[in-house]
Amino acid sequence: MTSESVTRIRAAAILVLAAGLLLSGCTGDYGRLKTNAEWTEAFTKQLELPDYNYYYCGRENMPYAVVGIDSKYTFDDRLWHKIDSKADVYQRAAGVMVWNDQWSRGADILDPDGNRIGIWFSYYRNTTVKMGPGNTVAVFNPYQASPWANYMDNDQMP
Repeated sequence: MTSESVTRIRAAAILVLAAGLLLSGCTGDYGRLKTNAEWTEAFTKQLELPDYNYYYCGRENMPYAVVGIDSKYTFDDRLWHKIDSKADVYQRAAGVMVWNDQWSRGADILDPDGNRIGIWFSYYRNTTVKMGPGNTVAVFNPYQASPWANYMDNDQMP
């Protein structure tokens, strides 16, 4: 092998190692949502929900999302509002459906190991779920500005 070949192999190995380190650092403490039709049905038909602590984010009458967090976890609720009764949980879920009832979906909120730590209901399909020290969980506000926002003042929507 020539010294040029050795240099190329070393450079490729360093790039692969760096990419692996970057990717592993991005996955460590993050959970995810996993669509679950059971929760869609429970929220839309007001069926029995788990005995979790419930919160909503967004407007009181038209929230972006409703979450239920298992009481084993401490919820970082800086951007969320506590819901005190099951009747209010269903009322907030109905508010989610005002935005778009055909797209509203339920999901399991999973920790990095795939264990369910809560449930989700929103017309948004994803959000960030971050685990913190001492069983703390943060679920980020899913709001995303519309990609059509630039077209709202005129009739040029594609």
